[in-house]
Amino acid sequence: MGQITVTAQLASSALRGEDVEVHLNGAQAVSALPNLLKGQACTISSSAKVGKISFVDYFGSSFQITPAQPNLTLESLSTPGYLASGELIQITT
Repeated sequence: MGQITVTAQLASSALRGEDVEVHLNGAQAVSALPNLLKGQACTISSSAKVGKISFVDYFGSSFQITPAQPNLTLESLSTPGYLASGELIQITT
């Protein structure tokens, strides 16, 4: 199994049970998005929270992650309720 690490470029709301949207910069969108598939596991680096990819915008520069359980969040450790800008996300391919 391989791994892709991307950086969230914009903060995104990450309330309980809510999907988070991860926006990538142009270079990462070109290199990473074509390799992402719905259902791949993701980990938020700072908080070790896990989820799965639920949507990939192949024509844009973003994808969405659903928490592993409906009562969990995908927030960053430093910003409760939000996935922080600059957060690293590890995706298992």
